Amino acid sequence: MPAVSPFRALCYAPRLRGELDRLVAPPYDVLTDEQRRGLAEGHSHNVVHLDLPRPSGGEDPYQAASGLLERWVQDGVLVRDSRPAFYACEQIYRDPSGREAARRGFFARLMLEPFGSGSVIPHERTLDRPRADRRSLLASTRTHLSAVFMLHPDPGAEVARLLREVLEGDRGMEARDHEGTRSRVVRVDDIERTARLADRLRDAWCLIADGHHRYESALAYRDERRAGGRRDAEHVLVFLCSLEDEGLAIFPIHRLVRSLPEFDPVRFAERLAGLFRLTPAPSRDALLQSLSDRRDRPGVFGLALDGRLLLAEWREGEGLSLPGMEQTPAPLRSLDVVLLHRLILGSLLQITPEAEAGQTHLDYAKDPREVFERVAGGRAQIGVLMNPTRMEQVIEVTRGGYRLPQKSTYFYPKVLTGLVFDPLD
Repeated sequence: MPAVSPFRALCYAPRLRGELDRLVAPPYDVLTDEQRRGLAEGHSHNVVHLDLPRPSGGEDPYQAASGLLERWVQDGVLVRDSRPAFYACEQIYRDPSGREAARRGFFARLMLEPFGSGSVIPHERTLDRPRADRRSLLASTRTHLSAVFMLHPDPGAEVARLLREVLEGDRGMEARDHEGTRSRVVRVDDIERTARLADRLRDAWCLIADGHHRYESALAYRDERRAGGRRDAEHVLVFLCSLEDEGLAIFPIHRLVRSLPEFDPVRFAERLAGLFRLTPAPSRDALLQSLSDRRDRPGVFGLALDGRLLLAEWREGEGLSLPGMEQTPAPLRSLDVVLLHRLILGSLLQITPEAEAGQTHLDYAKDPREVFERVAGGRAQIGVLMNPTRMEQVIEVTRGGYRLPQKSTYFYPKVLTGLVFDPLD
């Protein structure tokens, strides 16, 4: 792993931490316009004003964010820590079954390295527009506003033990998000503990779970500064979590197909039956249970289609000679998301990769209820329910040098923006 070091975080002032719930926000790329507006209107100092700026009057959004950040520092809304620290964070949440779980990690500075080095491993591809957006924001504010979420191996669980020890001894500052997840942050600034954390990760690799656009934009900005003779953007703000952490969860991201011209659901089901075994499900709950029961098998999906609920199970090996599949590397062929996008969306429905990227015919949903309701209400033609990509699949694919398609994983809970910031200057 590249060098990990403590840093002097910029944080909301102690006088404001009693209302931290109203100041933090989920990462910019999971916020809907409605959620962003609610957060912005709910508090004049909510972090979305910086991280997802929407100034009035035609002002450049990046310059507006930079000016606002400067004012918040001058007015004492944000204050800089007096000495470097790591920032341990415990997130307590409920999984889909209602069971309470806790995930632990810590905020740190990570020295930037290109992906080819093998130390920092991406797992998804990125898009030009979000990369450019994040680079422009970083260049204007000169501050890392939102952490890149990374996973690291911790075979002996030494990092996990140290974080548990730290978090048991101090309440720190705490915020609750709109889903009820509680995030508690505690400073780790004593020399012995910071040295142990840095040393434990020195020879490890790390996998980007969330924040690919932020990492790549930071890398591009670093290279721009270097080309101008400056080395003043060499690091990125990260949140590091152990791969062995019991609270680490991956949730599925379901698909909704819409606006296909001349779509015939009967014909589609007939063609699908050549590749998948189709079994009717008596109810929504039964379909979800059948899907979950087969989570270790490749190519199993729940379908909401033309008033019917179907369990689709891949006839393993079928369709591998179809265009888009025969050139697919072996480690990717058993991934649900690849089988769905290349066999069903691509080959059967003729949705091109460009249409997928532009979401011309495709939407995404995290809640199965949304899938059922949109199909039942006629706002989608097909609803596809998926099992989550397993962590061992993510590691196998990425360590082999491949990347997963976009929207393959939904790591949960999300790391809140606004708990700590890392200025470059």
